[in-house]
Amino acid sequence: MAKLNILVLGLKTFGVSVVKQLYEYNCDVLVIDKDMDRIEEVVDYVTEAMQLDIKDTAELKNLSLNNFDVAVVTVDDIDVSIIATMIFEEAGIPKIIVKSTSDIHKKILEKMGVKYIVSPDKEMGIKLAKSIVDINIIDFIHNSDDYDIEDIKVTDKWVGKTLEKLDLRNKRGMNVIGVKSLDSELKISPEREYKIKEGDRLIVIEDKTVTKK
Repeated sequence: MAKLNILVLGLKTFGVSVVKQLYEYNCDVLVIDKDMDRIEEVVDYVTEAMQLDIKDTAELKNLSLNNFDVAVVTVDDIDVSIIATMIFEEAGIPKIIVKSTSDIHKKILEKMGVKYIVSPDKEMGIKLAKSIVDINIIDFIHNSDDYDIEDIKVTDKWVGKTLEKLDLRNKRGMNVIGVKSLDSELKISPEREYKIKEGDRLIVIEDKTVTKK
């Protein structure tokens, strides 16, 4: 599977947490920030680092943006965030993930049609990096003859049991990669101790070569 080529714009706490987690997944990452001290903090974790005032949109447009699979916009300035997002959309970057800093910011991004909007905290930064890699895995699986991605509703018998107790991997050839609750909250890479609730839906990778018990 080819490495993901990722651009991360902004290197405050959230951006740094994303970058350091992506390093663990061996992704190619370009980071951009106007503060050299922030760049030096992550230079050992990235493929390339660039000091650039993000408000200089002309220089941003001069980059080979169409080479990136994912762009992550983590800047706090709403105007800059929106402009950068528009530039990345125009460049045709397939997946654009934007950090929102307020309800107004989020509403503007939603009006723009941004599909991936996240909250600004360190833990979410780590989860985001994991989900970026999961997206690439899912694209790979969709092109496989032996595996498939399924969204399944839990049965009454599963409610109240943990994923470990269900043991879906051995019994049904299913690896659970996400749980969608009744209120549509999505939990990526749930722990084995996660207890199934009524109304949950499981996002699973199904091994079609396994005979279900």
